[in-house]
Amino acid sequence: MNIVSKDILHPCTSCGGCAVVCPANAIVMVLNEQGFYRPVLDVDKCVDCSLCTKVCYKYDDVKPYNIAEHKEILMLACQARDNATLNTTTSGGIAYLLAKALYRQGYKCIGVVYDTLDDSAKHVCAADEKDIEYFKGSKYIQSMTYPTFKRMLDKEEKREKTVLFGTPCQIYAVDKFLKRINRRNDFLLVDIYCHGCPSLKIWHKYVQEIKKLIKKPRFDHVNFRSKIKGWGNFVVEVIVDDLQVFISDRKKDEFYQLFFSNLMLNEACHDCALRSTLEYTDIRLGDFWGKCYDTDIKGVSGVTLVTERGKQAFDFIRKETTVKEHDWTDFLPYQSWNVDYQIDKKIRNHLFAMLPDKSLKEIQDYYFAHQSFSQFIKRYIKKIIFLFSPRFINRVKKMYHQIHVF
Repeated sequence: MNIVSKDILHPCTSCGGCAVVCPANAIVMVLNEQGFYRPVLDVDKCVDCSLCTKVCYKYDDVKPYNIAEHKEILMLACQARDNATLNTTTSGGIAYLLAKALYRQGYKCIGVVYDTLDDSAKHVCAADEKDIEYFKGSKYIQSMTYPTFKRMLDKEEKREKTVLFGTPCQIYAVDKFLKRINRRNDFLLVDIYCHGCPSLKIWHKYVQEIKKLIKKPRFDHVNFRSKIKGWGNFVVEVIVDDLQVFISDRKKDEFYQLFFSNLMLNEACHDCALRSTLEYTDIRLGDFWGKCYDTDIKGVSGVTLVTERGKQAFDFIRKETTVKEHDWTDFLPYQSWNVDYQIDKKIRNHLFAMLPDKSLKEIQDYYFAHQSFSQFIKRYIKKIIFLFSPRFINRVKKMYHQIHVF
């Protein structure tokens, strides 16, 4: 068996598209030493069809996307009217409402669940409407797309209307392949305003440290962004036997500190062009950060309706939400749109070298020790502000946005 890692070719997005479309099953996704999924090719099985490169964005020249030229695209701020939905979702509850409504319209519904058996995220197809409950909440880790995507695109499978939720790189690969096989009209593709994906090994270390702290071998539920301290606070909540057994400290949560450092994101995320284009999706969802909803503590979704198919799908849930149309200037400056992360590779490599033997606190402390003075001051101010209530914090954000010029 002649095995080659495709890591040597380019920084991989880890979307799994190459493995999914390979007709010879010559590519498998494995977790590399840094904690990212990577395609590994069995050269002896490869038939040189080049399908893998045709769905990989790193082999494509993604054109700059001037959103001002696309007058047909709608930018909405939305919030579920139902408080139960709003309280149990990450932002405004729109992804959940869409999935449920489209399932009732006869769509196959594919989204991401958190698997508590191995503390990973996986794409699955909802077997019934109850399964859609498990799609609730953002998962701030890479999801394994294989084998669900493989079955979804299998030629032998019955052709059905399908809605798929994923990251821009995952949606790109699916869009490219669907167009090749003339099945794009069967699918509604929904992606997210993506910041990037952190190493799974950071998450697994974080999980093991929590399990040791709470003396439990397994979680029943993980809420990556609990609203227990208000929307907009990156707070991890863990449930075991219907009881909250852990709630992270928003002032010093090691997982999110390292995530937002950008140093331990997937390398392909540093300059990803897909987060700054709407070329391959029907709907893009995210949190409506920024000046317009700074005092909201329940959550507001930014909903971008790109295609007619996306607009028609949103009409199924319009009456279940409050909706307000916005200009792009109210939204995009607060996202990672057209942003490249400038990374100190020496510090990045050292942080990953610390992963096997050091605690997350030690890794975080090393990162803090190598921050710039301005980063240090910003972190210190945030630490003080976080001592106050969510409402006070949101008022401070509003004051900041009123004087801050983008």
